[in-house]
Amino acid sequence: MPFLDLPDKTSNNMTSYLMLTGVMMLWSLGIIVAKGVYESVNPIGFSFLRWVVAAFLLTPVLIPQLRSQWHFMQSRLWYLLLLGLFMAGGSTMLMFAVQHTTATNAALFSASQPIVTVFMAWVFLRDKPSRIQILGMLAALGGIFAMATRLDLEVLQSLTFNPGDLLVLLAVLFYSLYSINLHRWLSGVRPFLMMLVTIYAGILILFPFYAWELLALGQFEMTPEVLWAIFFMAIIPTIVATTMWNISVGRVGAKQASIFLNLLPLFGIGLAVSFLGETLHHYHLVGALLICTGITAVVWPSSE
Repeated sequence: MPFLDLPDKTSNNMTSYLMLTGVMMLWSLGIIVAKGVYESVNPIGFSFLRWVVAAFLLTPVLIPQLRSQWHFMQSRLWYLLLLGLFMAGGSTMLMFAVQHTTATNAALFSASQPIVTVFMAWVFLRDKPSRIQILGMLAALGGIFAMATRLDLEVLQSLTFNPGDLLVLLAVLFYSLYSINLHRWLSGVRPFLMMLVTIYAGILILFPFYAWELLALGQFEMTPEVLWAIFFMAIIPTIVATTMWNISVGRVGAKQASIFLNLLPLFGIGLAVSFLGETLHHYHLVGALLICTGITAVVWPSSE
C-alpha cells in the first residue's frame, strides 16, 4: 500500500499535511486532559493503563491481521521492543517532566524535536534538508520562543534549568527515534496493526516500572475523572492521532512531519482562549506567524 512506503514524491501530500494538522489538534486536547489529572495520578501507572486500554480496544478488531502477519512480527521482535520503548518511554517521561519543570521550559525544549528529527533523518536516512527548510525550522523555533518568553526580556533572563528539562529532551530524542525508524523497521504493516504491535511492545517495556511504582507508591485512586482521562488518552491521542501520525510519516517522511509538532502550542493557546477564557496577546500572533511561515518553508519543496 502506498502510504506504508517512505516518502513518495508523486503522492498527494496535501492530504497528509491536513492529517498532521488534525493530529496536532488531537494531541493538544490530550495534553490538556493529562494536565487536568496529573496531580491525581502516578505518571508510569497512568501511561501504562492508557496503553493497556488502547490494546484492549484494538485487539478484537485486528486479530485477523495479527494472525496473518504473526511470523513477520516475530522476526521483528527486537525492533518492536525498541519502538515500544521509544513511544511509551517518551510519553511517560513527559508525564514526569511536567511535574519538575515550568511550562515555558517545557515548550522551549519540546520545540527542538523537529530539529532533532531532521538531524537524525540526515544521519540515518541520508535525507539532507535544504537551506530553506533549515531556515523554516529556525523560524518555527523562533515562534515557540516568542510565545514562551512573551517577548519579554525579564522572562528570558529568569529562565533556569530544571530537572524536568532533561526528561523533556530525552522524550524528544525518543519520539524522534520512533518517527524515523517506524517505517524502516515495520515496512509493509498496516497502520492500525502497526499501532497495536507497538502498543504491545510499550506495555512490555513499561510493566516492570509499573510494578515498581505500585510497590513504592500504591495504586492511585480511580475517580470518574481519572477513568475518563485514561479512556480519552487511549482512544483519541493514542489510537486515532498516533495512527494518523504513522500514516503521515509514511507518506511525507519524518522530516516534513516533525515540523508540524510546532503547531501544538498554537492549538493549546486556541483551546485555552476558546474554552478557558484566556486572553490572546500580541506575542501569540507573532509566534503563530513565525510557526506557520516555518512550516510552509519546510513542506513547500515537497509539494511542488
